[in-house]
Amino acid sequence: MFFAIVSCVHHSSMPLSGVYDNPDVTERLSSIACKVTAVPLETSAACPVDKPEKVICIDNSVFVLCNNRIYRFNRHGDFQNSISADANSRIHDYTVNPQWKQLIVLDNFRQVHFYTFDGIKQRQEDLSAPTGMQTVHRMSYYSNSLWFTFESLSPESAFENRLLRFDLADRSTESFGLTDVELGHNSLHRHFATEFAVSENVPYVYSPFVGKDNILRDTLYLLSHEAFDRRKRAEKPFCIYPVRINRRYLIASYCENVTKQSNFLFIYDRKNLTFFDMAGFKDDFFETGVVTDMQPLNMNDSEYYFYKTGGDAMKLFPERGEHDNPVLFFVCLNG
Repeated sequence: MFFAIVSCVHHSSMPLSGVYDNPDVTERLSSIACKVTAVPLETSAACPVDKPEKVICIDNSVFVLCNNRIYRFNRHGDFQNSISADANSRIHDYTVNPQWKQLIVLDNFRQVHFYTFDGIKQRQEDLSAPTGMQTVHRMSYYSNSLWFTFESLSPESAFENRLLRFDLADRSTESFGLTDVELGHNSLHRHFATEFAVSENVPYVYSPFVGKDNILRDTLYLLSHEAFDRRKRAEKPFCIYPVRINRRYLIASYCENVTKQSNFLFIYDRKNLTFFDMAGFKDDFFETGVVTDMQPLNMNDSEYYFYKTGGDAMKLFPERGEHDNPVLFFVCLNG
C-alpha cells in the first residue's frame, strides 16, 4: 500500500498527507466542518422514528424516511405531518421538487406518487413499462426531470448500470448507459447502489466501489487528470465516480454493514491536499462521541447530516429519554 501511494503521489506531482484508520487516532470533526447544527426530532405517537433511512432538507422542511413512512419536521425538529405508502406497497425511494414544493415517492411497484409538502396527493405516474429496468436503485429530481439509476440485463446476460430520465413536462423517457470513469487501470469493479448527483450544475453518478483498497489511488489518479474539472465532466456527464464531488472535498462512505468490517469513511481535501481514511471523526462541536457516517442532505452535496440516538443524544439533551426520536446534526463543510 505504501509503494502504491508513493507511486500515485509521484505520478500526480502533489504533496500528500493523511490519516489512516487507527484505533488510537480519531480526527476532530472540525477538521472538515465549520458549523454543525443540532435538530432534536420531536417524539410522539404520531412520528416514531428509530433509524432514519434517508433525510432531505429543503428550506424549512426536513423529511425523514423511516419504517415505510415519510415524516416531515421543521428545522427546529417540530413534527408537521407524515405520508405513508399506498396499501400493499412499500416506499422504495423519494425525492423533493423544491420549485413546486412537491414530495415525490417511488414505491416498489414503480409507481411514482406526487404529494404536496402537507401530504395531499396530486397525481400518480406509472413507470413500470420501461423495459430493461431489472433493479431500480435511486430516484432524484433535477431540471424538471426524474432520474433513476438502475441495473439492466445486457444481451450477454450481464447486469449493467444505467440511468433513466423521465421528463415531467412531456412524460418522455430517455435511457443512458453508465461507465466507470477512467481510473488508469483495468479492473472489474463491483458497485454499491448507484446514485444520481450534481456538482456545479453538472450531473454525474456516484457509487462507492465494493472494497476501499484502491480509493486513495483512484482519487489521486482522477485529480492528476483533472477528472473533477467541471468542463471535463460536462463532456461525459454520465460516468460513475467512486467519490462524491463537493466543491472542496471528495467523499466516499459506506456504513450499512452491521459487522462494520466493510464500513468506511473516506474524505479528500482538495485545498490542503490531505485525506482521511478512517472509521469516524470525533464530534468536538457537541461532544456526542464518534461520527462514523455522513450522508448528503441534498443532491448537490452542499450539506451533510449524521444522527445520534440513545445515550449519545442524552449527553447533549439530558431531558430526552433513551427511546426518544434521534437528534439530527446538519454539517456545513469548510469552504
